[in-house]
Formats: sequence, C-alpha cells, structure tokens
Amino acid sequence: MLKKDLRIKYKEKRSKLSNAEQDYISRLIAGHLCAYFDLTGKNISCFVPIIRFQEINTWLLLDTIKADFYLPVMCENEKLKHVRYEGKDKLKKNSFGVLEPQSGAEINSDQLDIVLVPMLALNKQGYRVGYGKGYYDKFLVNCKPNCLFIGLYQFDDFEEIDDVHSADIPLHYCIMPKGIYTFKQQ
Repeated sequence: MLKKDLRIKYKEKRSKLSNAEQDYISRLIAGHLCAYFDLTGKNISCFVPIIRFQEINTWLLLDTIKADFYLPVMCENEKLKHVRYEGKDKLKKNSFGVLEPQSGAEINSDQLDIVLVPMLALNKQGYRVGYGKGYYDKFLVNCKPNCLFIGLYQFDDFEEIDDVHSADIPLHYCIMPKGIYTFKQQ
C-alpha cells in the first residue's frame, strides 16, 4: 500500500480509539519502554503528543522518567532541532498546533542516545509511515551510529509499504501494545 493511503487508513483507525483505549495503550507502551530500556541519565528525543492526532501519550514519560529529554522544534526546510524539556509551562504551540519549547539548551543530533519516534504505520523491516513531511528521516540520518530509534505505535500490525525510499530511515525497535519488536541487533 502507498504511504498516502496508509496515512488515511491509520488516521481513521486511530480516530476510532476511545479515550480509555488510547490511555490504556499509552500506559502499556510506557511500561514496555521502561521495562526494556534503561533510560536513566540518557539524552532522549521525545515528541510531545498531538492530541488531535491521538498520538501516544508521551507525558507519561516526560513527567516521570529521570532522563534528559529534548523536544523537537520544527525549523525551515523541514528540519528538526532539539531543545531541552524544562516543563509544560515553557511550551507554546507552533503554527501547526504542536507544543514546542520556546527557549532552552539545544542538543546536537549526534549527542542523543535514544530517539522516540512517532508513527502512523510500519512494515516488518522497520520502515515507518509518518505524516509525510520527512522531518524525522532528515533528522535521524544525522544521529550517532549507536543512537537507538524506537517507534511508539498504537497497534500490533504491520503493513506492506510500496513506496519506501532510499532516504527513509528504519527503526531499531518498535514498542507496541503487545510488546517490543526488534528490527536490528545493536
């Protein structure tokens, strides 16, 4: 299936989740992440959930784990920079309605240990379908070789993606409600 069609399918699938289901799934995923990975003291890129898109509730992580979290900020040319998370009161919605830090310490992509990646769908090779702008693929390519790319995914299914491109960056792991799927040995 083409990415554009998968976007439509999975946005619709997400929209059918009740608030209780979404909360349950987010708690499962946060639990799997904390049980499987040592996050303490790590430099972690974490997205802020876009509520209207019913993304995984990453506040469960941002508000409880003792790690150095950095949040993405959308820049020109569809690039991301990362700024240290210093609390919800330091965030402001950008033109897309996404909460971003307005100031704070920036981190270079090659200093991150873990990147938590949003997604709509994925295939068994670890390639994901995002929202279509390529922000994450352009960012991930500049991370250090041992940085872990971990997708957070509401569902337990895989799709065939017919239009994977050479610029697409695969995940190393994906956390799903039923557990963790590994794509590449580290």
